[in-house]
Amino acid sequence: MKTELVWEQLFEKGLEHLVLRQYDKIEADGVAVGIVNDAPYRIQYQIICDLDWNVQTLKILDLLDGKSINLVRAGAEWSDGNGDSIEAFRGCVDVDIMVTPFTNTLPIRRLNLLPGESKEISVVYIRVPDLNLSRLDQRYSCLSQDQDGGIYKYESLNGGFTADLKVDQAGLVVDYPGIFKLAWKRNEAD
Repeated sequence: MKTELVWEQLFEKGLEHLVLRQYDKIEADGVAVGIVNDAPYRIQYQIICDLDWNVQTLKILDLLDGKSINLVRAGAEWSDGNGDSIEAFRGCVDVDIMVTPFTNTLPIRRLNLLPGESKEISVVYIRVPDLNLSRLDQRYSCLSQDQDGGIYKYESLNGGFTADLKVDQAGLVVDYPGIFKLAWKRNEAD
């Protein structure tokens, strides 16, 4: 299965094109361009997950200055592209790239929450445009679900930010109020 999406970034300006493939693994390949804090960004990323939506690898390339990040996850451990362990991210399961709503899909799909349930998680947070990495604590709560998708409350436990995310039946963000909005989507058999 192959899904292509385009999201519009509503804070300042930006767009993302994502190709999502699901077969014996889940592979997300995205390109995002835009402006954050009056600075341009252009990044390409690849996230590979197992079929339970557990992140296995993350690769990000800054197409403006060539900086890149390679992370590999095995169980509770994260390592960089050289195989060196990153102790600060021990226990993080998901990643959160600041300029894409796709990374909200990772915990939504992996946690598979029912209405009324919530779960606190720790993620590797990637700030853009500088690609700085940090640990961020978050909470996801399922507010509602139906045949068309659902609404999930996202909370940043470090900073107090909250948002109610509307997702489609595949857990992909349709509306992240004031931040991102789905502009186009196409599904096809691979």
